[in-house]
Amino acid sequence: MKTIISIVIMCCSVLGVEAQNISRSFEMRYFTNDSKANGETDFLGETEWMTTDQRIDFLKEYAKVASNFFDNPGLDKQIVTDAEINDLLDKIKPQPLTSVRKTLRLDNWKAYGYRKGQDVEKQRSLQEWNSSNGSSVSDGALMIENSTITRVIDSLSWRFNVEASIKIEKGSSCRIDFLDRNNKAIVFGLNGNKLIYGSENKIRELEDANSNEWVKLKIEGDLTQKRFNLYVNDQRIQYYIPVMDTSVDVITQFSIESKGTSFIDDLFIFNHTPTDQVRYPYVSEVVLDENFQGKPNVADWYNFDFDDKHWKTVKLPSVHGGLREKEEAYFLRKKVETGDFQRAVLKLETLDPGGEVWVNGQVVGVVADRHPVELDITRQLKKNSENIIAVKVNPYKMNYPMVHSPTDHYIGWFLGRTTLELSHRCKITDVLVHTKEIGGKATQVHRVNIHYPTRDYFEGSVEINYYPWFPEEGDKVATVSRKLSIPARIQNEYTIECEIPSPKLWSFDNPSLYKVEVILRDTLGNAVDDFVTTTGIRTLEQKNSDFYVNNKPEMLNGAQIMGFRAPIETTAKYNRCAPWETVAEELLMLKKMDANLLRLHVHAEKDTVDGINDPRFAEFGDQMGIMFIWQTAAFIREGEAWNVDFDGFPKYIKQVYNHPSIVMWEASNHPNKFHNHDISATHGYVEKIYHTIYSTDQSRIISPTSAWNLTHYGNTEGTIDHKGNPITAVPEYTAHRVTRGNQDAYTGYGKKWTELRKAPYKWAASCLKDSARAYFNFEHEESVGQPNWELCKGKPWYLLQSYEYYYNAQSVGRHLTADEWRESQAWQAFSAWESMKKQMLLGYDGFSWCCLRGGANMGTYKKPLIDNLRHPKLAYYTNKMVFQRTWAGSDNVDVVYGPKDKISPVIHHLGGATKVNLSVLLKNREDKTIDKRIYKDIELEEGRTVKKLDSFRFKNVPEAIYTIEYEMNEIR
Repeated sequence: MKTIISIVIMCCSVLGVEAQNISRSFEMRYFTNDSKANGETDFLGETEWMTTDQRIDFLKEYAKVASNFFDNPGLDKQIVTDAEINDLLDKIKPQPLTSVRKTLRLDNWKAYGYRKGQDVEKQRSLQEWNSSNGSSVSDGALMIENSTITRVIDSLSWRFNVEASIKIEKGSSCRIDFLDRNNKAIVFGLNGNKLIYGSENKIRELEDANSNEWVKLKIEGDLTQKRFNLYVNDQRIQYYIPVMDTSVDVITQFSIESKGTSFIDDLFIFNHTPTDQVRYPYVSEVVLDENFQGKPNVADWYNFDFDDKHWKTVKLPSVHGGLREKEEAYFLRKKVETGDFQRAVLKLETLDPGGEVWVNGQVVGVVADRHPVELDITRQLKKNSENIIAVKVNPYKMNYPMVHSPTDHYIGWFLGRTTLELSHRCKITDVLVHTKEIGGKATQVHRVNIHYPTRDYFEGSVEINYYPWFPEEGDKVATVSRKLSIPARIQNEYTIECEIPSPKLWSFDNPSLYKVEVILRDTLGNAVDDFVTTTGIRTLEQKNSDFYVNNKPEMLNGAQIMGFRAPIETTAKYNRCAPWETVAEELLMLKKMDANLLRLHVHAEKDTVDGINDPRFAEFGDQMGIMFIWQTAAFIREGEAWNVDFDGFPKYIKQVYNHPSIVMWEASNHPNKFHNHDISATHGYVEKIYHTIYSTDQSRIISPTSAWNLTHYGNTEGTIDHKGNPITAVPEYTAHRVTRGNQDAYTGYGKKWTELRKAPYKWAASCLKDSARAYFNFEHEESVGQPNWELCKGKPWYLLQSYEYYYNAQSVGRHLTADEWRESQAWQAFSAWESMKKQMLLGYDGFSWCCLRGGANMGTYKKPLIDNLRHPKLAYYTNKMVFQRTWAGSDNVDVVYGPKDKISPVIHHLGGATKVNLSVLLKNREDKTIDKRIYKDIELEEGRTVKKLDSFRFKNVPEAIYTIEYEMNEIR
């Protein structure tokens, strides 16, 4: 229970030298002697005091103070670096392998995308290049000798990207011009060892290029501003400089001029065109994509002797898609050496959205969904031989895009990680592990599944062993054995408990993991099969209106991802299957925010099954200490709740069951058609989804929907409907694992401050009184902050406001222009702190900001905490401030202090018992401390507590804007 205790103020001049700072926070307030400001004033709303001009000035000051407070005065620092990402990837431990059965992780596949008829299309294209005087295509490049090639292209009149790789022979030069008739807009190339480019009617040179090697050049052009960015080998060397001829409004052709011998490869033109659609302000298209290589067809691609030397080598999971690869099926091949075996099982994490699996020229599986795939290939796989495994992934195009999706509808299709298990005929098919109870010993429950596809029983035993695995590996710490008589052919499940002495518990701040080894032995004690997994020892509960991890109150504080990321040309491709670097990047973004939660919210479809079940996130989270609200690929965004994939949900749960970082299953986001039907729709869905999940996993929290307010239920007890009529909810609604939550946006969507002052909403108020359940804000605030526009010049989203533009006008008093991007970020940050602070004090048990990073709505979505290019906004830092385990602030959301208003400090504490001192500093606009109050020897009890301190007033404060800083020091 959130305990609230009051303490009397004590004043002194200095803190004890034994104190160590554990928390810093700040608030901004306007002080006035006007009695009209007495009471709790709104920023804008029923009790507002400030004018619009004063509010803008307030936000301007807030931006200055906050950016300095968070040590990012220019708001131009990237939150994560490539070096940090690579370091994390090096440190993440791969899952351990078996030692009895042979488990082969199948990586380094040969891969190729192909659409029927592409071989002929590509042959014609190469013939056109060959037909130009002085040019020829050979060895995958275009060679040009003392000649100029000109090509007419679809018009470029707004923003665009151009890429080309160039290599020249000694004494040669190569220049590429983009022009309209004779007027050149973009000029770039190589002249000897010098890079050349055109700007303001002059050819300029830089000695940055090694012309004896391939040099990759890239242009980001913006004809709206007549400027461009220039990159060499992915390093930007010129930023938003004027084009060659600023009179050019449209580009209709390009030319390649070679003096001497030049080689061109990977020529790519990507065009963006504006629209009148506010959610999709521009569309993108591929104008030219030429790698100067043939496109052989894939006849007999599944046969052992097929020639795949022109295919690329990839690491799984491997994805294909987006506009550049639209409509191409994705073919993958892997040759595998086998020894002797009795049984061979091929496991695919997913074949998304479906496809075919072949072994040694025989089709062994045709897949029509995203479920995990397990194929017994014992008969098709050759023993002690080299075998060929081939997979075809069907192309995909979303049919019902949701409101944040890109205009590129070719969401990536992919093959998940794949393993080949060679084993005894009697096989452990799965082991599901969870914690039953903790204490001096922990009791672990194991559901061991064994299959023996023959005529007789298997007589033997199963042994379970525990070893410390992360962060350090160690010797066996626990074991248990049980004799078994295993019936033939059927799937057999055995529940076996094992006690772990002095367990190292898993928590987000101390993520300890064990290796669990399950060995199947025959009657002579010989090991015939094994199964190895990793897990953590931890428990989850809802009680006393709190969320508990390991019998201690905890909060789930973080953000969510939708899977849309820059650059625009790969946004669709990587939506459902992110590169390894992106997985690491996003989890690092969370850790640096002191967050402990990621809500997986990846989807592109509106009201059909979507979502991901990517085990990599859980594997990283287990080791990094990040908890997940896990969506699975059975998830739906909106529409009819019955579109959830009820058949697939248990399969997805089992695939990631053993990961302690997953603490909650979320079945749907906000299915919004319950009210189109009578209450039986809500009853039926809650019954169905509860039993679907609970029958598979009784150990985790269950969220049937993140928007309970859209169902028929009107309170947490299920005794009234949404209209106040008496009802009786189905018992599953109040089952002990079912949680409560909503998407409460008190300051977003253009809300006035009045809503925050009057919080909580009626539904939330009901749930916050529920002693049996926690209450989460699954998707909150929905306020917007413009990016630092100086950092994204040349990008297609530069200076584009989004469909959310009206929010600030309604919450602040007028639109905030692009020049007022700092004020925009200030509003988002200021309102975030005040709202989340109040919600924590009300008893909310966690938050998921929508969303972590930019990229949605073609990069124009303004709600994210981090922009499209890794730069955190001010709200990122105020989220971090409120995520401190212990913080102090005022106990209300009064924005303007009148002559009778007092400051009532409050401390929100989550953790062990401690003693602190608190300093409350009043600073003016020159950052000078003009007054302070000090509270000493404040006892904070263990758990989650709210401690109210004695109210006070600063003396003789002239009317102005002030910063109030709260500095807390722990007394050792």
